[in-house]
Amino acid sequence: MAQRREPGVLVLAKELNGAIEKHVEDREYSPTYLISEIGGKLSRVLIGGVLDQLENRGSESDPFYTARVIDPNGDFYYLQAGQYNPEGAAALSKLENGVPILCVGKVRARTPEDSERTYVSVQPEGVRAVSMDEVNHWAIKACEELIKRINATKVIDADDDEYNKMNLTIREKDGMQLAKGFYPNVAVENYSAVLYDCLTKLANNETNADEGSNFTGEFEPASSSPVNEKDKEEVIEKAIETPSEEVTVEETIKEEESPKVESSGNEDKVLEKIKKLDEGDGIYYDDLGIAVSLEGIDGPMLDEILDSLTDQGLIFQPRFNHYKEA
Repeated sequence: MAQRREPGVLVLAKELNGAIEKHVEDREYSPTYLISEIGGKLSRVLIGGVLDQLENRGSESDPFYTARVIDPNGDFYYLQAGQYNPEGAAALSKLENGVPILCVGKVRARTPEDSERTYVSVQPEGVRAVSMDEVNHWAIKACEELIKRINATKVIDADDDEYNKMNLTIREKDGMQLAKGFYPNVAVENYSAVLYDCLTKLANNETNADEGSNFTGEFEPASSSPVNEKDKEEVIEKAIETPSEEVTVEETIKEEESPKVESSGNEDKVLEKIKKLDEGDGIYYDDLGIAVSLEGIDGPMLDEILDSLTDQGLIFQPRFNHYKEA
């Protein structure tokens, strides 16, 4: 089986920028993780928003691209790609300011010697221009992940039964325990406010880009169906005040729900994406991950599907981490 990379964790900019503590596991080839205050265990992330302040600070022969990405809450991710990340630099060179994007990349944290501030950035591995509707759907899923971490943070010491009922993955539990050690006192209400603001902006068709940015578009409503204001207020209140209850973003923003797709249906979706996005030399794993993420197919699920399609002889790897229809 081909070597797999760390899954891309969906995370809003506010949480990522506060993830300043590093962790390296006692195993060979462990990446450096950034641990967020509420338990995000971050090595690679899947982020979304509007590209802003894109600039090549190097030269044409030796490019060094920097950019901001404005998430739907109006907060910023910071991208960097230079000579040690030629794929990321090449991807950014093809984009323009104001374009909605999804991006998967590795996280980095740097604290200058003459400063006490830690700067968190993303080194893009795959970047794709998308529609605002796709960004909004990404934001809904990122909010779901945020709700889960908020809920877990509030009950990890207070209620073992509720914590165990959450059925967290091993990775998620590791993140929660590490955050507990790194950040003894966490203002969880700050992240509840981020959640509330983001959902409200998505529901009300608002944007929070600052006046000095190059952002010219607007975040579209996450659903074409009307939002039930009473339901929205009740569920957001539950997410903020009673986190022990399972809360889903779909209850907050009334999306049109699609029926659950069986594994064979997911295989068909992945195979179709491979056919559609292959430009001759196979589709890169990260780009495929971005393309199927909004179909509800995460990293571990994608890995299983790729293994299954390979075993069936439907796809192969013409080169490492690239997939092509057989």
